[in-house]
Amino acid sequence: MTPGFIIIGAMKSATSTVTAYFEDHPAVFMIPGFEPNFFCDSDVHAKGTGWYDSHFAANTAGLLAGEGSNYYAARDMFPDTAERMAAYNPELKLIYMVRHPLERIVSSWIQYRSDNGDAIPPTIDKAVRQNPAMFVGQSLYWYNLQPFFERFPRKNIFIGFMEDLSRDADAFFADLCAFLGVPPANVARAHQNPSAGKKVPGKMYSAVNRVPFSGLAKRVLPDRLKGAVKNTVLSTSARNVAGFSDELRNALVEQIAPDAEALLAYCGKPRDFWTF
Repeated sequence: MTPGFIIIGAMKSATSTVTAYFEDHPAVFMIPGFEPNFFCDSDVHAKGTGWYDSHFAANTAGLLAGEGSNYYAARDMFPDTAERMAAYNPELKLIYMVRHPLERIVSSWIQYRSDNGDAIPPTIDKAVRQNPAMFVGQSLYWYNLQPFFERFPRKNIFIGFMEDLSRDADAFFADLCAFLGVPPANVARAHQNPSAGKKVPGKMYSAVNRVPFSGLAKRVLPDRLKGAVKNTVLSTSARNVAGFSDELRNALVEQIAPDAEALLAYCGKPRDFWTF
């Protein structure tokens, strides 16, 4: 049993939501809640196809199988993904979810900062400047698609817009099911993993981490207490997060807009579908 389709990204573009829809679909076997990252991570890829295929062994009914790993389309971070994927199966169907590129950057910073604390810079500006491949690169959708266009039939690549899903989830999922050749199914779950409901470690969190012996305190305190302090005292709602500085926003628009316009034109979307 091997996958017939893969969700390749982009991170924070409703990929978790689409994965949940497929987990609920009676004609689809989806690896639940797991991103194998087999084709992008070299250490994982070294485990071999036997390791990868074993994750689909539970598909005893022979359903259409799939998986989703958000980093598959992160070209600058993982440049070998498309080549490895095509070597595995050049007839795979690929699903690439996108959204407004700047909104995706903000949402990804919230996710990374929420999950990793001070391993991620405390402002969006600093994070983008320090790691453009992680934040900006994943929003260059047209650029990220090129290695897949070179190796897979274009009819095998579905580009889905989070904005369309948000407007009419049932219609969007019906189109996606038609692409995969499975019957349409009703959408039963709400949007998964939204950034708006997250807590983001704030300036006080970073200040506490700089205090001597703070690491010792973390090791001594119970995890439940540490989590409570982090989420109630040292964090702020994602809704209160400051956006880009004007200088960085202008630079990002100059870099991203041509890529976005190329994607929108290819997908038959109006040029102002995303406004910058």
